[in-house]
Amino acid sequence: MSTVVDQEGFLPPLPPPLRWRSWPAREHPLRALILAGAVLAAGLVAGRLSGQPPLGWLAVAALALALWRFFVPVDYGLGASGIDCWLLGRRRHCGWKSVQTYEVCPTGVLVLPREDACPLDAPLGLYLPWSGHREEILGHFSVYLGETGVRS
Repeated sequence: MSTVVDQEGFLPPLPPPLRWRSWPAREHPLRALILAGAVLAAGLVAGRLSGQPPLGWLAVAALALALWRFFVPVDYGLGASGIDCWLLGRRRHCGWKSVQTYEVCPTGVLVLPREDACPLDAPLGLYLPWSGHREEILGHFSVYLGETGVRS
């Protein structure tokens, strides 16, 4: 007795869950040292040129705030339920159904919540750096989202 199996009814195998940490300051310590020195130097210059040291500290704080992604470790996870991001003990979850568009960039993937996204939507999105996991990340996006919604 033989059984006929409809091959078109099978879904591709789901990739195993993936977790990784992005911490550029730890991955590139020399760059981190140079960048920290440049931030402090900019604060020193701002304080000297203005004649007000508090403005120098304000410049350091503003630059540090702008560069936080370089200095703070962020954990990412991809699985059947969607995308997870852990930052300073807080979890942000983005289900696969809420991803309307994603853009493959040279150093990672930008996930956007709107289909007709414009450049000003980037702060609303979630950026996933490759951190050595490019093929695995693209595999998850291919399985769960397919080619629809990909921007170049």
